[in-house]
Amino acid sequence: MGPAHMLKLRRGYRSGWNDMLKGYFSTHAMFALLNVGFIDEMMEKGSVDPAAFASSRDLDLEVLDATCQAFYALSVFEREGGSYRLSSSGQDVMDVLRGWIELTYGYDELFVNLEDVLRKKKVYGKDFYRKSDFVAKGSGEMEGVLYFPMAIDILRTAGYKCVLDLGCGDGTFLRRLCKAVPGVTGLGVDLAPEAVEEGNRRAAAEGLADRVNLYANDISKIDETPEALRGIEASTIFFVLHELLYTSEQRVIDFLRDYRRLFPGAPLIAFEAIRPTADQLRERPGISVFYYYYHDLSHQKPTSREKWRELFAKAGFTQVEERFLPYSWTSIYTLR
Repeated sequence: MGPAHMLKLRRGYRSGWNDMLKGYFSTHAMFALLNVGFIDEMMEKGSVDPAAFASSRDLDLEVLDATCQAFYALSVFEREGGSYRLSSSGQDVMDVLRGWIELTYGYDELFVNLEDVLRKKKVYGKDFYRKSDFVAKGSGEMEGVLYFPMAIDILRTAGYKCVLDLGCGDGTFLRRLCKAVPGVTGLGVDLAPEAVEEGNRRAAAEGLADRVNLYANDISKIDETPEALRGIEASTIFFVLHELLYTSEQRVIDFLRDYRRLFPGAPLIAFEAIRPTADQLRERPGISVFYYYYHDLSHQKPTSREKWRELFAKAGFTQVEERFLPYSWTSIYTLR
C-alpha cells in the first residue's frame, strides 16, 4: 500500500477516532452510567460489582457489563475480580469535568435534533428544549472548580453578609458560600422550579435551611421577586446575562435598570463569557469551541468586553470594575 498511504491512514485514524468518534461513544456511555448512579456508587464505595448493582437497580446486566468492559479497555476503569473502580484518570475526569459532562447532557437534545433544525423541520425552544435541571446542576459543578472560589473571595473580602444569587440553579454557590464564610445568608432566584426544589432540599440536608433560601422566578421579571430579597447587600450572577441578550439588548438594559432601582447600593457581581473570534478559537481550540457552539444553537449570545461595558453604561452603572481572565474567556464585572 506504500508508506504515504499508511501515514494517511494513521493521521485519519488519530484525528477521526481521538477527536470525534471516541468522544461520541464514551460521552453517551458516561451519561448513562452517571444517570443510573453507577459512577456515584463507585465514588462512594470505591469499587462496584456490576451484577449486584444491576440487581439492586433493576438494570440490564449485559448492557452494564459491556459498558464497564469498554471503559476498562479505555483505562477509565480498573478491574478487580468482578468489580470495577475509577482509574486515576477516571477520577480526575470526575473531579474536574463532571460539571461539563452534566452540562453537555443538558444540551444533548440540540445535537440529537441538529439535522432537523438544519433542515428547518424543528425549532429550538418550540419543538424541544435543553434539560434545565442538568444545565443547572452541571453549571454549578463546573463553575465551582474556578469561579465560585473567586466570587467567595470577593464577597468575604468586602464583608457582605446577605447575598442574592440571580439564576442560582440548585443553589450550589450559595451553599458553598455559607460553608466558607460564617454568618453569611444566601438567597437565590432561578427559572427552573425543579432546580429550586432540589436546592432547598439539599440546603436542608446540609443543615443550611436557616441560611439558604431559593425561589422559583424569572429573573428578567425582577419586579416580581419576593419581598424577602429586598434586604440584600450584594448580588452575584453567573453567566446568565448572555441568555437575556439573545432576545434583545434592551431586555438586558431593562433588567439591569430594574436591579439598580430595586436594590440601590447593592453591587452586582457579574461573571460573563467573552466571545472570541473564530480565528482566536482556532489558535486555542478546546472546550470553548463547543461552549460557544451550543450557545449559538440554543438562543444565547455571549458578546465582547466592549459590548458589555456599553450595556452597563446604558443601564446607568457609573462604576464598573472588570477583571478579565484570558485563559477562560471570562470577565468578572462589579457594577455599582
